[in-house]
Amino acid sequence: MTNTVVKTNDVFSSKRRLSKEQIKLTWSIFWRTMWLMFCTSYTKQQGITFGWIMIPYLEKIYGKETDEFYEAMSRHQDFFNTTPGMSPFIFAITISMEQERKEALEAGKPFNDASIESIKVALMGPFAGIGDSIYSGAIRIVATGIALGFSQSGSWLGPILFALIYNIPNVLIRYFGAMFGLKLGSTYIAQMLETGMIKAFTKGFTVLGLIMTGAMTAQYVSFKTTYVAEFSGTTFKLQNVLDQIMPGMLPLGITMAAFFYLRKKNKPIRVLLVMFILSVVLTVLGICG
Repeated sequence: MTNTVVKTNDVFSSKRRLSKEQIKLTWSIFWRTMWLMFCTSYTKQQGITFGWIMIPYLEKIYGKETDEFYEAMSRHQDFFNTTPGMSPFIFAITISMEQERKEALEAGKPFNDASIESIKVALMGPFAGIGDSIYSGAIRIVATGIALGFSQSGSWLGPILFALIYNIPNVLIRYFGAMFGLKLGSTYIAQMLETGMIKAFTKGFTVLGLIMTGAMTAQYVSFKTTYVAEFSGTTFKLQNVLDQIMPGMLPLGITMAAFFYLRKKNKPIRVLLVMFILSVVLTVLGICG
């Protein structure tokens, strides 16, 4: 691996374009973080793979098989868990801080080693919230909503559009996450945590995801009753009555019931089984068909 670690002052300079070494480091972080979920455990989650990803960078900073290298490896095998797509930003910050630590020690200045782990812990929770909101709450739903119509009509564009709409933002987030992590540094992140900017991002993407979920519910969730009865020579159609009250009331009711149950119990298999049983029972009784 080429020497891609650069000086801290260059890394944290947001007024300059990335140097060739910084671009190499950005792409290196981009590719190595793809393996973050390769080895997870119940006790450390992504901690073991986090340490493995850091190996070449720590070797360039501290040298191979040095005491400082092993100390750094020990720091980076503790518990870690965040959305994989957001991890390049955290890795870039961590690598920059390790380089900053090395330069401080060489200059005879004190450096708080615990601050590196503190930044990791402080970032993994908020960035997991942002990442889940972006990937699960926004990108995946938008991609599914666009691709579903093509797939239902039998078009080959369905899966291709889903792959493109989901993965193009994923690639951009990973690359620019690593790039901005190198340029902004730990000081800016501390300011974001203090001002609540990260919470604002999380809430914004959550709202976007809910809007898209509502749009998909109205378009793709279909449930109508076929119950018809005769009262004094007048035909009573239950679905017409429900449509007069509020069109789409049954699909919305089913979706909201499943949503609240999943938030409370988080047992999707049970929800699917209940829906299947109700579908069979209501069909046999002639309420829906």
